[in-house]
Amino acid sequence: MSIFRHPGLAEPHTKEEWRRYRDNRPPERPNMPLYKDYLTLSQDDKDDLNEDRDIYHSALAIIDTSQVKRLHYLIQRRMKANARRAAGARAGIVLDGPPTVGKSTLVKLFAARHENRLRRKYPERFQDCYEVDGTVIDYTPVVSLSIPARATPKDLSVLLADYLAMVQRGRGTQTDITNHVLSVLADVGTELVIIDDVHFLDLSAKEGRVVNDHLKYIANKTAATFVYTGVNLQKSGLFLEGQADSRATQTSGRNTRHAVRNFGCTTAKDKLEWAQIVKALEDTLVLYRHKAGQLVKLSSYLYDRTDGSICALTDLLRESAIEAVMSGEEAITRKLMDRIEISEYAQATYRKVIQQRRKSAPARTTPAAS
Repeated sequence: MSIFRHPGLAEPHTKEEWRRYRDNRPPERPNMPLYKDYLTLSQDDKDDLNEDRDIYHSALAIIDTSQVKRLHYLIQRRMKANARRAAGARAGIVLDGPPTVGKSTLVKLFAARHENRLRRKYPERFQDCYEVDGTVIDYTPVVSLSIPARATPKDLSVLLADYLAMVQRGRGTQTDITNHVLSVLADVGTELVIIDDVHFLDLSAKEGRVVNDHLKYIANKTAATFVYTGVNLQKSGLFLEGQADSRATQTSGRNTRHAVRNFGCTTAKDKLEWAQIVKALEDTLVLYRHKAGQLVKLSSYLYDRTDGSICALTDLLRESAIEAVMSGEEAITRKLMDRIEISEYAQATYRKVIQQRRKSAPARTTPAAS
């Protein structure tokens, strides 16, 4: 447990880190005195309240969009279909899309909710643990793994062993470590395995195909549902071995690919949902001078700034809210947001939007002299 007042959350690489992620609760909304009373606070009290507001804004709420709800539903349905399936390869799910659309956040949010449901239904499973061959066996329904660049099959098995807090004796072979991992996964009741960043597998190269085969082997031998996430996987070779169109891999035969996209802004339905998301985030703000609906009126601007990315939107509003407190403006305006720079990808996209609008704007004509 961290001794710090407001510890941040790193990407979970072990079951202990995963449990901290799972159990994390956002900070409570600060109690806000009237603005006139706020202005009369001592500098220390004002600084303390502002720090609480910054921390609260930093944890900006996660919104259950229609896409999140749909994909959570599909993952849950797939897990239920796999629950009592006969021995053998189980069907998995691949979440595929461009960067910064929230794929990893989406699947971890599902996993945390799934495990918390299990905790409510089977609390006794999370209380008992025992030791087998130097390994502490405790109920671990969720395993999460990010694939590093240039990973080898042994690397993946070691990462899984480290996640499970397995004791590694000496220099075990890839086969020894993998078999031990498979045994522990069965012992601890793993139901869901998340494999993130699978775009790091270069399937046009022999090494990438070997790692992919190793993943398939582990999935075949594990009574769990596998969910993979990555960027532009349809063209990466994950579904077509070595990017050869003539021969589909076992991956495409066992897993269902679901596209994760940025929000659209072409139909009235798209625009309405985007405005609803903006409103939901706006309603969480704790700023003295911010008027309700200010951001909703700027929905089109926010879309242009973020290209419909929920990650970019939360980044922009998170930092804008902190800037509003630090600067004393106490409201998020377009003028304030123009000072905030988020990811280079979002900034570059916004610059293109501005350039296109300038090009399409009607040219100004000089009035003819009379």
